[in-house]
Amino acid sequence: MSDLIDALTASPGQPAVLATLVNVVGSAYRRPGAAMVLFADGTAAGGISAGCLESDVRAHAERVLAAAAPTVLHYDLGQDDPLWGLGMGCKADLDVLLEPLAAGAVPPHLAFARQLRTERRHGVVATVFVSEGGDAAPPIASRLWLAGPEDEGGDLPPGPAREVIRAAAARALAERQRSVVDEHRGPWGHVAAFSDVVIPPVALIACGGADARSLIRLAAELGWATTLVEGDAQHTGLDAAPAPDARTAAVVMTHRYERDRALLAELLPSPAGFVGILGPRARTAQLLDDLRRDGLAPTDDQLARLFGPVGLDVGAESPEEVALAIAAEVQAVLSGREGGQLRRRQGAIHG
Repeated sequence: MSDLIDALTASPGQPAVLATLVNVVGSAYRRPGAAMVLFADGTAAGGISAGCLESDVRAHAERVLAAAAPTVLHYDLGQDDPLWGLGMGCKADLDVLLEPLAAGAVPPHLAFARQLRTERRHGVVATVFVSEGGDAAPPIASRLWLAGPEDEGGDLPPGPAREVIRAAAARALAERQRSVVDEHRGPWGHVAAFSDVVIPPVALIACGGADARSLIRLAAELGWATTLVEGDAQHTGLDAAPAPDARTAAVVMTHRYERDRALLAELLPSPAGFVGILGPRARTAQLLDDLRRDGLAPTDDQLARLFGPVGLDVGAESPEEVALAIAAEVQAVLSGREGGQLRRRQGAIHG
């Protein structure tokens, strides 16, 4: 979201079109919620596919700007003709919402999502993308957003359809899962809305020297919030780091035993969702034994969030390869995945 807002504010003299992937049935490269901004001069920011749909969306965006009204594009890629169609070969149905934006305008739902991410709070934005019911149905591109019972906004009109959409959005927020509500009943006719859950970025706290800096560089490329903690034997340095939360990964890689012990003593009782430590199993076991002798016996929950040796088994040797292995494990754990090969996964990749 932030990159789209940055692009909009950097081009204040141009009208633009916001394209949002609001529904996917089947397998697609990007998931619902992916978005891009297309400017009148032909430039763009963001993306909704692997580059397959962008040129077609751009052609439609010109018409949306001229009409000054939102529209929804439907792509049936399961029936796509490889000669005359887009030729993607994917087996998916996709819906893309196009909305015209005035020059310099930042859509309120994007500003809301960025504020939540900055404050490290969860929220949800529900967007109507099907509206076939006359006056009783909310208009396409109307939205409702919420982050709690007292934190709600949007331009979705009041009425029965709003209550159905709000209930679906609240469930999506509680379950931390994107969802689509598609209702054919009621006085509104046919209405469908996509609930996109806003999730704070991973916050990485890397404790160490040169190899920690390699991990910080990779994490920054991933869009994670990063903090390098160097410190010394007498001071962990964690007091200068942001307070950990469930989306925090703290990785201990100082190569100094006493410092690692002091860092673990602070990090294990914290709410960090991932605590990793570099080094062999025997060293980590000794560190934990020392903590127990110090009266800091880790709980089962704390041990479940401790990953040592940290990183996936990818044959890493150089600091950059080690950083890749660690970042991959953090991504897997905080996404609730095992980190195995996709070809061995049973069921849908994005399930």
